[in-house]
Amino acid sequence: MQSGKAVGMYDDNTTPTRAVLWAHGAVLGNRRGWGFAHIWPACDDVESYTHLANLAIVPECFASLTDKDGPLTDYLKWHAWTVCGWKPSHVAPPQMPADYNADLWRYLPKFDRPKSFIAKRVSELDNERVRILRPVMETCGML
Repeated sequence: MQSGKAVGMYDDNTTPTRAVLWAHGAVLGNRRGWGFAHIWPACDDVESYTHLANLAIVPECFASLTDKDGPLTDYLKWHAWTVCGWKPSHVAPPQMPADYNADLWRYLPKFDRPKSFIAKRVSELDNERVRILRPVMETCGML
C-alpha cells in the first residue's frame, strides 16, 4: 500500500468469489450457473473489493442485469445498505426502489467460524494468490 491505494490490484473476481464462499464455509467447486457480482462499481477500491456487503451471488442469466449500472443494481445496493449498513465511503446512501420487496431475498446458511475456515484454507493452499495473502493474514493475526 502506498498513500492509501493498492499497488498492483488485479480484478479477476477470484478473490471476491473466495471471500463469499469462505465466509460461509464453502470451498471453490463447481459453481455452474452462478455468478459472483460486485454490488457497487467500486472494484478498484481496496475497502470495497472483498467486503461481503459488496458481493452477491446471482444466477448467471442475471449477470448483465446486476453488472455495474444494470437494472437490478439499485435493489442490490438498497438491500446491502439496509441489511448490512454498508456502502462504499465515497458514495451517497442509496434510495429505496419504488417496488422493492425485502421478502424476496435468500441467504446462505450462517457459518459460525469463518476466520478459522479461511485460515485453514490459506494454510492448505499454495497458489500464487494465497502466497501473496498469507503475509497479510499473518500481520492481521489471522494465521
